[in-house]
Amino acid sequence: MTVKNTATTKQRQPLIWAVASGKGGVGKSFVAANLTMAFAAHEKKAVLVDLDLGSANAHTCLGINHPKTTLSQLLRHKNIDINSLVEPSNTPFMGLISGSSDDLDMANLKHFQKLKVMRNLRHLDADFVILDLGAGTGFNTLDFFLYADQGLLTVMPEPTSVENTYRFVKSLLTRQLRSLPKQSHALMNDILIEQKKDYGKIQSFAQFLADMLEKHPEHGKNIQGNLQKLQLNLVVNQMMDPADTKLGDAMQIIFHKYFSLNLNLLGCLHHDVHVTQALKQRQSYYQLFPQSRNAICLHRMAEKVIKTQQIKTNGVVN
Repeated sequence: MTVKNTATTKQRQPLIWAVASGKGGVGKSFVAANLTMAFAAHEKKAVLVDLDLGSANAHTCLGINHPKTTLSQLLRHKNIDINSLVEPSNTPFMGLISGSSDDLDMANLKHFQKLKVMRNLRHLDADFVILDLGAGTGFNTLDFFLYADQGLLTVMPEPTSVENTYRFVKSLLTRQLRSLPKQSHALMNDILIEQKKDYGKIQSFAQFLADMLEKHPEHGKNIQGNLQKLQLNLVVNQMMDPADTKLGDAMQIIFHKYFSLNLNLLGCLHHDVHVTQALKQRQSYYQLFPQSRNAICLHRMAEKVIKTQQIKTNGVVN
């Protein structure tokens, strides 16, 4: 992938997607890497940024054995163009910024380092930037997820994965609301105390929001406004049973009921032994098995995203 960044050309800002999961082992990196490849297959410049710091393996999913450049170089040097860190892949329109590093401090970014990465992500010469975030609810993961234009959650059809996805969103909302004024926080605490007194426990986030809107409309609308900024998407991975197809619909209902959030079901992927085969061969699944059911699903996901973005930008699909 050749990256050009000239002073005479006004560079567009990329659309940033953050891929996360409530727990590890649900195929988050697989989805992030292969969705990036699907964007590239549509001839959209796409850069995968491995922010699963400390456990970076996106390069393996793409078949890149030893990345020559890594994200740590951005933090070590004062004046460096982030585009120079994009590792080219053997797929046109696609590149990788690896998180693989011997720098142990990379696993726990300091606040100023996180801000530096965020600022630079907007300068990537790409149509789409996909962030492969660490699993769980660490502050860095939550902050990068909230920073992105779109968030993508990866879930498997098993109770622990669903439960951890639910907890991830609760942590995400708590983190998002930290920026509200002190007065709002005081009123929020009053509502929570009242709920515990009246019901014996704190109610759902949706009920909390309804109480805020009723008793403190101005502050409730601020919270509601923050919620509307949160763009959440879902990929159900590793489906093995026909009944698993219902999980996405069920989670959409749950998210609306308990969080007052709209969850967009981007697509579903099936269990496929070829995923492990591709990893063992150190090649990308999307390239090695382009006619597989999952590759076709990923291609359609990317197409859906591109069309939606075109409608938002131009009002029409090209």
